[in-house]
Amino acid sequence: MDMYPKYTSPFGYQTGVGGIDTYGVNHNNFSLRDEIEYQFARQKRENQLMQQYNNQGITENYPQYTTNFWGNSANNYGFGMTNIAGNIENMQTTNQPQIQPRIWETSTDGKQIYDDFVKIEGDYKPQDQNILEYSSSAIRAIPSMVNNYVNLRNANLTDKYKHAMMNCNAAQYGQGGADIARMASNAKEFYDTTTGANTLDSSQGDQYANKIGRLLGSKYPNGDCNELVQRYIQKHW
Repeated sequence: MDMYPKYTSPFGYQTGVGGIDTYGVNHNNFSLRDEIEYQFARQKRENQLMQQYNNQGITENYPQYTTNFWGNSANNYGFGMTNIAGNIENMQTTNQPQIQPRIWETSTDGKQIYDDFVKIEGDYKPQDQNILEYSSSAIRAIPSMVNNYVNLRNANLTDKYKHAMMNCNAAQYGQGGADIARMASNAKEFYDTTTGANTLDSSQGDQYANKIGRLLGSKYPNGDCNELVQRYIQKHW
């Protein structure tokens, strides 16, 4: 369905010819509802990419994407099978290159794992919120962190998994939730190091798990944090 024949997005999207757009998606079997849903989802994904590049100081001449925009799939990238938005969300969480889930203790090891993680996920930042959205997300994130702390504190799970989970769930509420998680994590690590409950080096290692959790929660607000975190951090000892 050739709805936008003359439009080219900042990342090079066009409807293409023969019903196949320049991102490699075949629209020929799309219903009108599929087409509208796809275009909204594509625009949302492009806006996320634009913000990532803007955070890096790139505000024009963005990279031009082709079929690598959605990843590789033999089934039309999962589109045209109803629930297009859900398929896109699923692809963003499952079509990523994988690294072996790990745990660490030292800050040096934590930094190396975090650097590997960022190469895959990108240095994603939470999308801006207005003051009401920000306040709401921060308020909703607080009980989430408290519940996670109570439920995970004595669980026989790796410490880094616990750190990442608490931050991931809070960050899924938005920018305010991510900031609350960051402030709470910083306060916890400060308390632990000043009271001798943790060494400075080990505490810095914990902070890399906190960062991984916040990035995942911000990037995948509808994702399963348990599943997301386990892609990078070992859950069980």
